[in-house]
Amino acid sequence: MLGLPPILCHKVMNHYRRIISAVIILPPVILILLFASDELFALLVCTVIYLSLHEYFKLLMIKQEPVGVWLSHALAFALAGAAYLQGPALMAPVLTLGMIVLSAAALWQAGVDTPPFLALMCSLFGVLFIGWGLSHLVILYRLEHGPTNTLLFCLVLWSGDIAALYVGRSLGRHPMVPIISPGKTWEGALGSLTGCLAVATLGAWLLSLPMTSYQSLLFGFLMSCAAQIGDLAESLLKRYIGVKDSGNLIPGHGGILDRLDSFCLAAPVAAYFFIALHGFTLR
Repeated sequence: MLGLPPILCHKVMNHYRRIISAVIILPPVILILLFASDELFALLVCTVIYLSLHEYFKLLMIKQEPVGVWLSHALAFALAGAAYLQGPALMAPVLTLGMIVLSAAALWQAGVDTPPFLALMCSLFGVLFIGWGLSHLVILYRLEHGPTNTLLFCLVLWSGDIAALYVGRSLGRHPMVPIISPGKTWEGALGSLTGCLAVATLGAWLLSLPMTSYQSLLFGFLMSCAAQIGDLAESLLKRYIGVKDSGNLIPGHGGILDRLDSFCLAAPVAAYFFIALHGFTLR
């Protein structure tokens, strides 16, 4: 792009990479959400959990040696398996047992240079934020109207993310939490909320989901709040490590954790929202 300053040229190219990546990725993702079997979807969630945890621990290793990396992976997979078999009823004891094992691993490594308490907290956060959070996608997908509920969930979060990006860039003037993420503004947060509310209401109607307009608005509000807090939580991690992206797996978007940080806290909220709405009945 002749005549453009290098920084502006980089931003423009990154913008086009984001669009191209989205165009390539979104169609197969939507097809999977609508037509995948429960078993295939659970396997895909496990794959996403693995990739996200891999990026997470790779970031942590820049600062310190984490505790129980493979134990954390095993516990995260066990949570996804428990979600598939019985949902929250089985996930709770699996998580309890896993926390005991991870705590024991931290005590066993108490003599190494890495502060064992900090290492344990980092490992537990990875399991809770990524493993526990994303495992609820399996529950969400297996509920009554699961595929369409999951599609609505994704559409709401994607729309909120896009609205936050463009509203924040064009109108953002007031930083939200500059010490964590200087680029996030209150205007962008309001744009995200507006996008989530609009798509939740319109999407529930287009997908013929059994939700009233008030329930759709509540769903959009909850998704926006949970997603933005999840996004800030990952930004706090990257600020601590001193990196801009969690990885480079997706051109223009960074790592997979950069794309799924909002899902980690929003997925449990969505699963429990629909359980409260329609009851816990697995398909």
